[in-house]
Amino acid sequence: MLTMRSVLALACTTAAAAAYAGQSDVVKALDLPKPEVYAQAEDRKRARLLTTPCAEADVGRGCYQQDGRAHREFPCTRRNGAATVEWLPTDQCYRMEAPRRYTGIWIDAFEGQHFIPDDTTAPERPRTSPETPGWREEFERARAATIWIDVSRVNLKHRHRAGGRKVRLEFIGRQTIGLGYFGHLGMSGKEIIVDRVIASTELN
Repeated sequence: MLTMRSVLALACTTAAAAAYAGQSDVVKALDLPKPEVYAQAEDRKRARLLTTPCAEADVGRGCYQQDGRAHREFPCTRRNGAATVEWLPTDQCYRMEAPRRYTGIWIDAFEGQHFIPDDTTAPERPRTSPETPGWREEFERARAATIWIDVSRVNLKHRHRAGGRKVRLEFIGRQTIGLGYFGHLGMSGKEIIVDRVIASTELN
Protein backbone atom coordinates (compact mmCIF):
# COMPACT_ATOMS: atom_id res chain seq x y z
CA MET A 1 0.00 0.00 0.00
CA LEU A 2 1.04 3.63 -0.36
CA THR A 3 2.29 4.40 3.14
CA MET A 4 2.88 7.84 4.66
CA ARG A 5 6.59 7.12 4.39
CA SER A 6 6.15 6.50 0.66
CA VAL A 7 4.21 9.71 0.18
CA LEU A 8 6.78 11.80 2.02
CA ALA A 9 9.77 10.19 0.34
CA LEU A 10 8.23 10.59 -3.09
CA ALA A 11 7.33 14.19 -2.34
CA CYS A 12 10.88 14.95 -1.23
CA THR A 13 12.39 13.32 -4.30
CA THR A 14 9.90 15.02 -6.62
CA ALA A 15 10.65 18.40 -5.10
CA ALA A 16 14.36 17.76 -5.35
CA ALA A 17 14.12 16.81 -9.00
CA ALA A 18 12.00 19.86 -9.81
CA ALA A 19 14.35 22.20 -7.96
CA TYR A 20 17.55 20.71 -9.35
CA ALA A 21 17.97 23.09 -12.28
CA GLY A 22 19.49 26.45 -11.39
CA GLN A 23 20.76 25.48 -7.92
CA SER A 24 24.33 25.91 -6.70
CA ASP A 25 26.75 22.98 -6.98
CA VAL A 26 26.58 22.46 -3.20
CA VAL A 27 22.81 22.13 -3.28
CA LYS A 28 22.87 19.96 -6.42
CA ALA A 29 25.19 17.51 -4.66
CA LEU A 30 22.63 17.11 -1.87
CA ASP A 31 19.35 17.40 -3.80
CA LEU A 32 19.20 14.01 -5.49
CA PRO A 33 20.60 10.84 -3.91
CA LYS A 34 23.42 9.40 -5.95
CA PRO A 35 22.47 6.21 -7.84
CA GLU A 36 25.22 4.21 -6.13
CA VAL A 37 23.49 4.45 -2.73
CA TYR A 38 20.76 2.05 -3.89
CA ALA A 39 21.08 -1.68 -3.34
CA GLN A 40 19.39 -2.94 -6.51
CA ALA A 41 20.33 -2.27 -10.14
CA GLU A 42 16.74 -1.34 -11.02
CA ASP A 43 16.68 1.41 -8.41
CA ARG A 44 20.10 2.73 -9.45
CA LYS A 45 18.77 3.02 -13.00
CA ARG A 46 15.63 4.82 -11.78
CA ALA A 47 17.77 7.30 -9.82
CA ARG A 48 19.80 8.12 -12.91
CA LEU A 49 16.62 8.84 -14.88
CA LEU A 50 14.74 10.91 -12.27
CA THR A 51 15.20 14.18 -14.13
CA THR A 52 14.48 12.62 -17.55
CA PRO A 53 10.86 13.09 -18.74
CA CYS A 54 8.86 9.98 -19.61
CA ALA A 55 7.50 9.36 -23.08
CA GLU A 56 4.31 7.40 -23.70
CA ALA A 57 6.43 4.54 -25.04
CA ASP A 58 8.22 4.29 -21.66
CA VAL A 59 5.07 3.32 -19.73
CA GLY A 60 5.67 -0.10 -18.18
CA ARG A 61 9.43 0.33 -18.57
CA GLY A 62 10.33 2.62 -15.71
CA CYS A 63 7.31 4.89 -16.11
CA TYR A 64 3.60 4.66 -15.26
CA GLN A 65 0.43 6.30 -16.53
CA GLN A 66 -1.69 8.53 -14.28
CA ASP A 67 -4.14 11.33 -15.04
CA GLY A 68 -3.35 11.06 -18.71
CA ARG A 69 0.38 11.61 -18.22
CA ALA A 70 3.44 9.39 -18.06
CA HIS A 71 5.35 9.67 -14.77
CA ARG A 72 8.80 8.40 -13.82
CA GLU A 73 8.94 5.47 -11.36
CA PHE A 74 10.82 6.38 -8.20
CA PRO A 75 13.63 4.29 -6.72
CA CYS A 76 12.47 1.64 -4.24
CA THR A 77 8.80 1.82 -5.17
CA ARG A 78 7.02 -1.22 -6.54
CA ARG A 79 3.59 -0.97 -8.13
CA ASN A 80 1.09 -3.65 -7.14
CA GLY A 81 -1.76 -3.01 -9.53
CA ALA A 82 -2.78 0.28 -11.09
CA ALA A 83 -3.02 2.43 -7.97
CA THR A 84 -1.18 0.57 -5.20
CA VAL A 85 2.41 1.50 -4.47
CA GLU A 86 4.66 -0.37 -2.03
CA TRP A 87 7.89 1.03 -0.63
CA LEU A 88 10.87 -1.26 -0.03
CA PRO A 89 12.26 -1.42 3.54
CA THR A 90 15.36 0.73 4.02
CA ASP A 91 17.79 -2.20 4.06
CA GLN A 92 16.34 -3.56 0.82
CA CYS A 93 16.30 -0.14 -0.81
CA TYR A 94 19.69 1.26 0.20
CA ARG A 95 23.17 -0.16 0.50
CA MET A 96 24.03 -0.59 4.17
CA GLU A 97 27.28 -0.62 6.11
CA ALA A 98 28.24 -3.84 7.87
CA PRO A 99 26.69 -4.29 11.35
CA ARG A 100 28.72 -2.66 14.10
CA ARG A 101 28.47 -1.39 17.65
CA TYR A 102 27.13 2.11 18.24
CA THR A 103 26.93 4.19 21.40
CA GLY A 104 25.24 7.55 21.77
CA ILE A 105 22.04 9.41 22.56
CA TRP A 106 18.66 8.55 21.08
CA ILE A 107 16.37 11.59 20.98
CA ASP A 108 12.88 10.08 21.06
CA ALA A 109 10.78 12.99 19.83
CA PHE A 110 7.48 12.85 17.99
CA GLU A 111 8.20 13.00 14.23
CA GLY A 112 11.75 14.09 15.03
CA GLN A 113 13.60 11.18 16.60
CA HIS A 114 17.28 10.96 15.78
CA PHE A 115 20.56 9.51 17.01
CA ILE A 116 23.65 11.43 18.12
CA PRO A 117 26.70 9.13 18.22
CA ASP A 118 29.28 9.63 20.94
CA ASP A 119 31.97 12.22 20.11
CA THR A 120 29.59 14.14 17.82
CA THR A 121 27.20 17.02 18.37
CA ALA A 122 23.63 17.44 17.21
CA PRO A 123 23.46 19.20 13.82
CA GLU A 124 22.16 22.75 14.20
CA ARG A 125 19.59 24.00 11.70
CA PRO A 126 19.99 27.56 10.39
CA ARG A 127 18.31 30.19 12.55
CA THR A 128 18.01 32.76 9.81
CA SER A 129 15.20 33.21 7.30
CA PRO A 130 15.11 30.83 4.31
CA GLU A 131 15.53 33.91 2.10
CA THR A 132 18.96 34.60 3.63
CA PRO A 133 21.86 33.89 1.23
CA GLY A 134 23.47 30.54 2.06
CA TRP A 135 20.46 29.32 4.09
CA ARG A 136 19.78 26.37 1.79
CA GLU A 137 23.38 25.16 1.89
CA GLU A 138 23.47 25.44 5.69
CA PHE A 139 20.14 23.64 6.00
CA GLU A 140 21.20 20.81 3.70
CA ARG A 141 24.47 20.29 5.56
CA ALA A 142 22.54 19.96 8.83
CA ARG A 143 20.00 17.62 7.24
CA ALA A 144 22.78 15.48 5.77
CA ALA A 145 24.37 15.11 9.21
CA THR A 146 21.11 14.13 10.95
CA ILE A 147 20.66 10.38 11.60
CA TRP A 148 17.18 8.90 11.75
CA ILE A 149 17.07 5.79 13.96
CA ASP A 150 14.79 2.82 13.28
CA VAL A 151 14.00 0.93 16.51
CA SER A 152 11.04 -0.99 15.11
CA ARG A 153 12.86 -4.34 15.07
CA VAL A 154 13.85 -4.35 18.74
CA ASN A 155 12.04 -3.98 22.05
CA LEU A 156 12.44 -0.23 22.43
CA LYS A 157 9.22 1.65 23.08
CA HIS A 158 8.50 5.24 22.12
CA ARG A 159 7.54 7.50 25.03
CA HIS A 160 7.53 11.00 23.60
CA ARG A 161 8.00 13.96 25.90
CA ALA A 162 8.04 17.70 25.40
CA GLY A 163 11.49 18.65 24.19
CA GLY A 164 12.35 15.04 23.34
CA ARG A 165 13.02 12.06 25.57
CA LYS A 166 16.73 11.18 25.82
CA VAL A 167 18.00 7.62 26.07
CA ARG A 168 21.63 6.53 26.14
CA LEU A 169 21.93 3.55 23.79
CA GLU A 170 24.51 0.90 23.08
CA PHE A 171 23.49 -1.37 20.23
CA ILE A 172 24.42 -3.31 17.13
CA GLY A 173 23.09 -1.69 14.00
CA ARG A 174 23.57 -0.86 10.33
CA GLN A 175 23.79 2.58 8.76
CA THR A 176 22.90 3.56 5.23
CA ILE A 177 25.73 4.28 2.82
CA GLY A 178 25.57 7.72 1.23
CA LEU A 179 22.90 10.37 1.61
CA GLY A 180 19.16 10.01 1.19
CA TYR A 181 15.86 11.30 2.55
CA PHE A 182 14.96 9.46 5.75
CA GLY A 183 12.54 9.88 8.64
CA HIS A 184 9.77 12.42 8.99
CA LEU A 185 9.49 14.55 5.82
CA GLY A 186 12.88 13.27 4.70
CA MET A 187 14.59 15.57 7.20
CA SER A 188 17.45 13.15 7.95
CA GLY A 189 20.28 12.40 5.54
CA LYS A 190 21.11 8.99 7.03
CA GLU A 191 19.37 6.15 8.83
CA ILE A 192 20.54 3.51 11.29
CA ILE A 193 18.55 0.31 11.81
CA VAL A 194 18.92 -1.08 15.33
CA ASP A 195 19.30 -4.87 15.13
CA ARG A 196 20.19 -5.69 18.76
CA VAL A 197 20.18 -3.57 21.92
CA ILE A 198 23.11 -4.06 24.29
CA ALA A 199 22.10 -1.46 26.87
CA SER A 200 19.68 1.44 27.25
CA THR A 201 19.54 4.05 30.02
CA GLU A 202 16.90 6.74 30.44
CA LEU A 203 18.46 10.18 30.83
CA ASN A 204 15.29 12.22 31.43
